[in-house]
Amino acid sequence: FIQEEDSEINIYEIQEKKAEVMKKHISKLKNPYRKVIEMREIQKMSYKDISDKLNLNLSTVKSQIRNGRAILVKETKKEFDEIDEMYL
Repeated sequence: FIQEEDSEINIYEIQEKKAEVMKKHISKLKNPYRKVIEMREIQKMSYKDISDKLNLNLSTVKSQIRNGRAILVKETKKEFDEIDEMYL
């Protein structure tokens, strides 16, 4: 029972640490990536709403989000791996 409880705590801690890392890296993104990623991932706006608000073509918004996510994956991989090693 204790091991299961510890496991749940570790999962929460891992998620919290990874969220902190992600927020840090989102804030470092250059525009237009930072803006569309914040709108999509933090504000939970739809692609269409982002497109309308920024007066951009929908395909442009999708492309910028896809490229921004790719940058984030690359930039956070090392830190995420370190967090995983610390807790797993």
